[in-house]
Amino acid sequence: MSILELEKKYQDYLINQYKELHSLYNKIKLDATLSLKTNDITKAILLRMKAFYDTNYKIKKFLNKKYAPAAADFFVETTMFYLKLIMEKYKKQYEVFSERQIKRHRGYMRPDISIWDNDGVIAIIECKTNLGWNRIRWENDFIAREIKLKKDFPEANAFLLIMTSKNWPGIPKDNINLGDKYFILSEVWPTRITNENFDSIIINPVEDLFKKLI
Repeated sequence: MSILELEKKYQDYLINQYKELHSLYNKIKLDATLSLKTNDITKAILLRMKAFYDTNYKIKKFLNKKYAPAAADFFVETTMFYLKLIMEKYKKQYEVFSERQIKRHRGYMRPDISIWDNDGVIAIIECKTNLGWNRIRWENDFIAREIKLKKDFPEANAFLLIMTSKNWPGIPKDNINLGDKYFILSEVWPTRITNENFDSIIINPVEDLFKKLI
């Protein structure tokens, strides 16, 4: 068998990722109980992130890479996957976008996720795997971004969704915006999730954020 024939199998696997994602979306939409009363969506997001990290760490080791692929984009995609499902169920008139400029002017903000009602922004969500890179100024930066958003869309809300509290000091439990504007999904790194600790590691379920959006 030639290299190209063998390579074709791996190419098909990569192509099928989209097919599987689209198929999963339709199955959840048609057959699954999509509820905001449980933590199932939060768990699904964390498990998908665990699969991403576990797989890419293995590839990194196998190929002697210094860095694994950045997980930030995958976290945005995974969050959008479930947010889109929720909006289709509860708010069909809303549309969900990623990196869409909120005003057509050069240099204007492009939120990780934005929710729109026609030409109006309902909310933006900034998604971070953690805040280790900006552990000092993150809240000032968020407030400045929120002020800029409200100049153009006074009724819009800004939220911050963080995958884990690991690798940075975290948000103090007495911060009034924790669970209101700021949401931290897990207290452990995704690779540390196990069947034994899964129910105890969730800090702020993403369902609480989704409730605010609908």
